[in-house]
Amino acid sequence: MAKSTTARVDRNNGELTLQQHDSDSPILPVAQIEQLHKFRPDAVDWIIQQTQIEADYRPKETQRLNTFTLVERIVGQVFALIIGLTGIVGGSYVALNGQPAAGGTIASVAITGLAAVFLTGRAKK
Repeated sequence: MAKSTTARVDRNNGELTLQQHDSDSPILPVAQIEQLHKFRPDAVDWIIQQTQIEADYRPKETQRLNTFTLVERIVGQVFALIIGLTGIVGGSYVALNGQPAAGGTIASVAITGLAAVFLTGRAKK
């Protein structure tokens, strides 16, 4: 999303000019490049070079972030599976060793806890 702000005051050549441009694009607006060319022509090539470096970097960074997000989600799912299976196995073990109410409670709490985390995570999105 690009945002632009421009303010000018010219009180008999006491000029005050404010320009602000906010964009996620790596390319400067043409008007700013033209102003820079008037002021420092040698800096335009440097700006173009830096823009190219940024344009080459962005897809790599996006891919890296997407990979980290995928790994984070997979690891979370694996740990949720481990917690759920541990709760069910532990509850079954307790139930088979003479405490069916305690075993059912342990297994139910493990599954309910995972469901609550899953549902509140979906509600935040």
